[in-house]
Amino acid sequence: MKHRLIILFTILIAAVTSQASGIDYIAQGNTAFEQKQFKKATQMYERALRDGESSLLRYNLGNAYYRLGDRAHAVLNYERALKLDPGNDDARFNLKFVNEKSKINETSGTNYFTTLISGWVGHLSSNTWAMISLAMFVLMLAAIACYRIATGVALQKTGFFGAIVLGIIALLAMASAIYMYRHTTKAHYAIVMTDKAPANKSPRDGEKEEFKLPSGTKVEIIDSISNDKSANAAMWYMIETTSNKTGWMKKADLEKI
Repeated sequence: MKHRLIILFTILIAAVTSQASGIDYIAQGNTAFEQKQFKKATQMYERALRDGESSLLRYNLGNAYYRLGDRAHAVLNYERALKLDPGNDDARFNLKFVNEKSKINETSGTNYFTTLISGWVGHLSSNTWAMISLAMFVLMLAAIACYRIATGVALQKTGFFGAIVLGIIALLAMASAIYMYRHTTKAHYAIVMTDKAPANKSPRDGEKEEFKLPSGTKVEIIDSISNDKSANAAMWYMIETTSNKTGWMKKADLEKI
């Protein structure tokens, strides 16, 4: 019994120490950033990530990398911040700012309506959209009950048309939840980390180059392959850009979000 208590106490102390350590590194990173010591700030924030990550921490890390002129790591961390919290408007704004300044068109290949809808949906997580859908469904059932029970014509109309509206909202919210779930868990996205990284026609060195992408570009990973079975074999990813271009890029040139 004593041994179990000692083990439990040790685990608790380790957890508290780890948490305190993370907070200290974040504070040190914030102080370094305020003092314009951006290299030190990135080091402190990266160290804090070992104790657990958050959308705010990723956002701060992105800011520090941007101040260092490291566009690729800035974009990567803004994207990771949004993956953790789609409602992080500061990360969304800074990501858009960096892309525009770098002349990277994130919405190439999509129309205005699609961009508007995806941007609106992306402000909430899949769980939040699912909860909204459930709430609207419950209210729809209440509206149907009102329609069935009410004796007055006004209440019946309110229940009938209210049920229709609430049902439509519930369906839209569920569709948004499915979209965000796929966007954050099913689809695999990466950031190009090497400037002017080549995308080849096939996954081999020396093959025909299809196009080049600047660092900081977001791409979707479609497939992956290793061109031989040796331990040091280069891994290749088939990627697709927002303008629907496809090609093979080396894993070393990419970092998954």
